Amino acid sequence: MKKILIILLFILFDVVEAQESKPFSNFDIGFYGGFNFYNIDNIRGNFLVELKTNLISSFKLKASTGYFRTIQPYSNTNTVRKYSENTIDTLPKFFASKYNLLSKNYDIFPITLGIQYNFYQSIFSPYLLIELAYNFINASIETSPPEVWSYNSIDEIPDEFKENQKDEKLPDNSYGIILGAGTSYHISSKLNLDIRYSFRYDNEIFNTHHFIVGIYF
Repeated sequence: MKKILIILLFILFDVVEAQESKPFSNFDIGFYGGFNFYNIDNIRGNFLVELKTNLISSFKLKASTGYFRTIQPYSNTNTVRKYSENTIDTLPKFFASKYNLLSKNYDIFPITLGIQYNFYQSIFSPYLLIELAYNFINASIETSPPEVWSYNSIDEIPDEFKENQKDEKLPDNSYGIILGAGTSYHISSKLNLDIRYSFRYDNEIFNTHHFIVGIYF
């Protein structure tokens, strides 16, 4: 009886060992689309390309890049007043303008590297993930249409337009941490549907929520 148990355990060990894939033996590529938001009044789009490979047991190494746009409205009314000088028909002309700052707009191109943990492999395969991100940022400020007044001399310009106002500097890159959860649905031997939520913490701009859906194969 002991010999039979030893033989069965030996066979079971060989089967498990044979089924377990070696690290970096399988690669998947996925394409995702979805939306992100800072608050529910400001929803914008997402696009993501992701590459995954197996590590050990239920862990996968993943890298991705893509694009998403997000905006941060100004919480209070921010009015900018300034003046400028120009020459018209050889005569100096002065212009005063006023406009409101509405929102900070960010076009973000992230590069991420992270780990995904699959709870189990089945038709539905739930997972957790954590990633580190480096973001390239193209930032701009959206403003209201300006109001403009013209004057013949600088002395005619109201003093409120002559005050020095500092231009707000927006970041052109940032670092972040991404925490997420999702599940994949096994459609066929080569095709899978993936649904995911993630929270992005950013060291320069505001944090965002992301919902994406995609396929990988």
